[in-house]
Amino acid sequence: MTRPLPDLGRLNPACTATRHGDYSAYRHGCRCPHAREDQRIYQKRMREGRAQPAYIDPTGTRRRLQALAVLGWRWTDIAARRGVTWQSIQIVALGGRNVHRTTAAEVAAVYRDLSTRPGPSRITAARAAAKGWHGPLAWHDIDDPACVPDTTDPDAPVIDEWAVSEALAGRLGADRLGEVDLIEAMRRLLADGLTDGQARYRLRLTNAHARRLIRAVNSTTTTHERTAA
Repeated sequence: MTRPLPDLGRLNPACTATRHGDYSAYRHGCRCPHAREDQRIYQKRMREGRAQPAYIDPTGTRRRLQALAVLGWRWTDIAARRGVTWQSIQIVALGGRNVHRTTAAEVAAVYRDLSTRPGPSRITAARAAAKGWHGPLAWHDIDDPACVPDTTDPDAPVIDEWAVSEALAGRLGADRLGEVDLIEAMRRLLADGLTDGQARYRLRLTNAHARRLIRAVNSTTTTHERTAA
């Protein structure tokens, strides 16, 4: 199957070429200003031994598009900014083939513009997250194929492991722990097989406080089970 070549659009009304805009189009007859300029730069780099391949690794481009989807930006939103069809955006976002250098640069420009704010579609964001895609903050180096996304939640509460362990041993009262630490302590006690009353006694809680913690534990467990399913 022949790979479709990029078309950067006609700038010269008199140009009759079938595609336009880069040095490859110039070789096929395009005489638009941007094709002439790209040809000039390409020839200069060839003379200086600095010529770069037209097609490059797709990792960074694919990750950028997927990250925008996680933010709620639809393929149509991105396509409108590039002047292409949404299908062409989807192909790059889902595919594994090398992308044209110009396409990578244009996607990177759109990414810089959109990646700092949420998109208009919650449905798109939910679907992207369900596919296991990652947002912009997950990538230390979005262009490095070896880079592993950081999936830790920066807004997640931090549990004081020392405080929890001391409470479980009966050496620290509930008034010395934060609520998130008490919930974790209650979760561990119930997981170890203690009854609600035994866990309440171990943590030195009132009945009302213990019931609140148990509801929080059950709510968290249910959420995790739904996510896993």
